Amino acid sequence: MIQTSETVDKLFVAIHAAQGAMRGATKDSKNPAFKSSYASLESVIDTARPALQSANLAFTQAPGALVDGAIEITTMLMHTSGQWLRSTLHVPLSKRDPQGVGSAITYGCRYALMATLGLPPVDDDGEAAMDRTPRPAPAKAPPPAATDSPALATITAALKLCATAEALDDWIANDTNKVAFNALSDADYDTLQSRFIRWREHVAKVAA
Repeated sequence: MIQTSETVDKLFVAIHAAQGAMRGATKDSKNPAFKSSYASLESVIDTARPALQSANLAFTQAPGALVDGAIEITTMLMHTSGQWLRSTLHVPLSKRDPQGVGSAITYGCRYALMATLGLPPVDDDGEAAMDRTPRPAPAKAPPPAATDSPALATITAALKLCATAEALDDWIANDTNKVAFNALSDADYDTLQSRFIRWREHVAKVAA
């Protein structure tokens, strides 16, 4: 159950700001028994602390009583205004010895803090390998404008037949094409040069 101070307006605004600045906690530890990875308490705290401090928030976590073989872990989120939010998690002990208690406390603190802050674990390797950069839509070669001269329209059509950078290089170096280029007016030559640059950028993106 969650408990709060009498007023929470400043607290909730600060939580909203902090959550907007947080990214997931990196899975930096391995569980050999299950051959899986997980976000350690250190990773969770390192991820949360900068965003919390920027939003004037802090947290405390403390163990409580043992109840029916489970230890209480209380997490409290506090704002500098004095407003607060608190919840308690009961974590069963795997073993009734100091090691079992310590493991339960660490486990409980980790999951309680993540749940309180809405902080998910993320696969850092997977995130790094996944290219989330939106790819630009393939550019289209500019069609000949209505005002193109016949010579420029013919050369532009030939330009669009070159599907690779190498084909474009061969096309531009062709002696026959050079003669055609020289026959263009200065304005048509500038237009063709601009179209050539845009088309070369296009085929390079397609090949990437």
